[in-house]
Amino acid sequence: MILKDKILISISIIQKAELVALKYNDFGFHLAFSGGKDSQVIYELCKLANVKFKAFFYKTSIDPKELLSFIRNNYPDVIWIKPQMTMYQLILKKGMLPLRQCRFCCEYLKERNGLDAVVITGIRKEESSKRKRRNEFETSCKKGRDKNLLNPILDWTKREVFQFLKERKIAICELYKTQERIGCVGCPASPSSMRKDFRERPNFKKAYINTVARLMREKGKYSEFENAEDVIDWWSSGLSRSVYMANKTQYKINL
Repeated sequence: MILKDKILISISIIQKAELVALKYNDFGFHLAFSGGKDSQVIYELCKLANVKFKAFFYKTSIDPKELLSFIRNNYPDVIWIKPQMTMYQLILKKGMLPLRQCRFCCEYLKERNGLDAVVITGIRKEESSKRKRRNEFETSCKKGRDKNLLNPILDWTKREVFQFLKERKIAICELYKTQERIGCVGCPASPSSMRKDFRERPNFKKAYINTVARLMREKGKYSEFENAEDVIDWWSSGLSRSVYMANKTQYKINL
């Protein structure tokens, strides 16, 4: 299927779901806007579909400054939702760092938004095996409230996303010049990205180290490690604790 056809299908999906969105909110769809390429596509598709929507950016406190500036300058109508607590406060509350298998940060900082609404997302099947099982419209219940997701570009490829934005003459964030994805600094979903983040953004690494130091000092966490920086080295390695401890010297040399 060519991109032109996919665009028409996505627009149709959005238009058909508008009545459901309006039953929840007069403003229509709740568009989850990250500032990344996929959310830019769904923003533009909503405009092409001529549907009612409001776009929301979930600020996490660990967002790259380039991304924040990009959204401010290019999408002034996007509504910013500030977190009830910063990432560092959340870590202290949970008593641990988020892990790839336990990313509580996403739930607290992002997924609790958009309740009692139809949320449009830019997720795509190509991104992961888990997302290959996703559907165009999904509904669930979170804390006794409806959580509805509309995923109109599930079948788009990364190439098609960039092609669409280029054809529409839509500028993308400068971070795409040096990295494939844009997200939180220090996201545990990708250890290689974490290491790159910490090399290029030492202030964020320092903030994580200071937070872990408090966990060690006030709650006795991570006592098997030498210090807080050692904990962050393990966290960004993608290794289990036992494997990291057994190969710590070699790992630190190669970090």
